[in-house]
Amino acid sequence: MQILHRDVSGKDGSGSVKLMVEQTDDLWHLYNLIVQGDSVRTTTERKVHKELASGATDSQRMKLNLTVTVDKLDFDAEAGELRLSGRNTEENPFVKLGAFHTLDLQLHRTIVVTKLQWDALALARLADAADAAKDADVAVLVLQPGVAHLCLITPSLTLTRAKVIVPIPRKGRRGDGGAQRAYDKFHEALLQAVLRHVDFSRVSALLVGSPGFGADDFLAYVWAQAAKRDDARALFAHRAKMVRCRASCGFRHAVREVLSDPETAAQLSSTRAAGEVAAFDAFLAMLGRNIDRAIYGYAHVRAACDHGALNTLLLSDSLFRAQSIAVRRQYVALVEDAQQAGAAVSLFSAMHPAGEQLAQLSGVAAVLRFPLADLLLAESAAERAGAADGSTASADLAAGAVDAAMAAGELSSDDDGEGPRVLPGAGILEGDMRFGSDVWAGSDAGPF
Repeated sequence: MQILHRDVSGKDGSGSVKLMVEQTDDLWHLYNLIVQGDSVRTTTERKVHKELASGATDSQRMKLNLTVTVDKLDFDAEAGELRLSGRNTEENPFVKLGAFHTLDLQLHRTIVVTKLQWDALALARLADAADAAKDADVAVLVLQPGVAHLCLITPSLTLTRAKVIVPIPRKGRRGDGGAQRAYDKFHEALLQAVLRHVDFSRVSALLVGSPGFGADDFLAYVWAQAAKRDDARALFAHRAKMVRCRASCGFRHAVREVLSDPETAAQLSSTRAAGEVAAFDAFLAMLGRNIDRAIYGYAHVRAACDHGALNTLLLSDSLFRAQSIAVRRQYVALVEDAQQAGAAVSLFSAMHPAGEQLAQLSGVAAVLRFPLADLLLAESAAERAGAADGSTASADLAAGAVDAAMAAGELSSDDDGEGPRVLPGAGILEGDMRFGSDVWAGSDAGPF
């Protein structure tokens, strides 16, 4: 993404940015940057009706520059398309003021995005999208007998480029004619998928994972074919980029296993996906080792931040696409407060395996510098719930629920090994959000 012009000024951070979209990842960044209420100006096509002298009407498609106030966004990762709709806000001889229009944001076109407030997270994502050094993509091929998925791991997305299914006979040995022909057909389909979808001038590695010796058999087939076929001969030049890994199966969810394999960590250390997996694995490790220092849910994480206990904050980027401005601002404030306290902040892409898992834990989690008692967390959650609506009624209600839980023996500050609890008030601020789930490096923090 190229930033052609930037005019963000004023104490409120209002202004506009003119940019050029260069690749699919840029559309993903725009999907996270643009929110309901923003204005977007770009070139689009629209069918225009004209009345002829005879009274008949004629229609033709024309290219127009339109500015719309965004009402709805839709991103299709596989097709690489971003659509947004809203009302036209500028005079145009062909489109009435206030008329609805849908814009298809396309590659290699200029776009002007205007916001009432460019917060710290939006500016950080804009800078990240314009960083050309981030393009360290990885291709992952996971396979098992007869089933395989080829995925491209970009800085922000996990794209399934090919799905291969070939029936493999269950009876008979591998050397039998029927079974061997089936395996050759399967391996040839995989080879064609790699040749068609993997651009070795861009990817830093092709990770091939499987249970057993499936990956070894496929790589042996690749080198045998490369030695005698012109279309595959170029693969010899990229042999060092093809890495054998471990995977439990040939389905898409095994991609995360491949990315977290210690043997591939060195080659992936510079990629966005590896950073996400490492940060989330560290959270899971702490959750299993010391449950009092790994928490999730907005209310608990906010309470821990208020007490200066955050060491690492993990957030899903889908939280910042909530329609409610108040909800978006509370997460921006959480990030800014965590940074000021010296915590590392990791912003996870909803289209990456680790981000999908974080989404199942409410989209926000944290590793703490020191444990906080359950009762302290519950009381802080109750206080913030009351502050959310400007009264003490919610706080009194939540606090009463805490007292009742204590009296019933359901809540204790001691670690009983039962895992994290959903405490009273923990979800009060989260009802207006779409949960789903790139590592945005915050301030450096010490080891936990």
